[in-house]
Amino acid sequence: MPNTPTNPAATLDTAHIASLVSLSGLLTVLQLSDSALPTGSFNHSFGMETYLQRELVHSADSYVTWATGYLHQVAYTEGLTVRLSQEAAKKNDHEAIVRIDQLLYASTIPRQIREAGTSMGQRLNDIVAVAVPDTPVLRGYRGAIDNGVCHGHPAVMFALAAAAVGVSVYEATTAYLMQLATSLNQNAIRAIPLGQNAGQRVLTELRDIIPQLVEVIFSLDEYDLGASPPGLEIAQMQHETQRARMFMS
Repeated sequence: MPNTPTNPAATLDTAHIASLVSLSGLLTVLQLSDSALPTGSFNHSFGMETYLQRELVHSADSYVTWATGYLHQVAYTEGLTVRLSQEAAKKNDHEAIVRIDQLLYASTIPRQIREAGTSMGQRLNDIVAVAVPDTPVLRGYRGAIDNGVCHGHPAVMFALAAAAVGVSVYEATTAYLMQLATSLNQNAIRAIPLGQNAGQRVLTELRDIIPQLVEVIFSLDEYDLGASPPGLEIAQMQHETQRARMFMS
């Protein structure tokens, strides 16, 4: 007699189920890390345009130098925020999540960067509502945003989404840094400009320093949140008074 067809799902053992859950989480993080995600990141240079106008960034090599400095800034701001927020989410610590959101906003001195974070955070919030299963932690954060207690930042929202789909803190932090590097790289390609191949060479160089930055992030604590190089912050503040601007920050 022919074999009776069976439901493949019914034969999955625990290890396979765990693997599928992990794969689902990975796919979700890849979706949220896509540089084409409609959060408005293509509108922001995060201070790079100031360096462009001063001709301090004018080539692939000079861009790598600037972007490396920017990513080091991010390690102490958004990167650390992702780590702390996801750790808090795993403990269902709503108060810590609110505190981290408020600390990040208060420690971001350039107005355009604060506004960029709030704008992109709201857009990511809308995307996460569609792409990620709802959790009490996500609902709590959205409620705090709606009530004006939190400002809503993409780093916090990304972390809570990653926690919701079971992605590790280390992987989520790494993915967030990589998506920042990728988005900024796309902006550099059209602003400097760089060729597509040169852009990929640059991105490879930036990719290779991300593991080192993640190690730095995991050596920090909440008291380090917001530390930032003054030169970059000043350039980010000066951007809003430039006569001609391609980007909003």
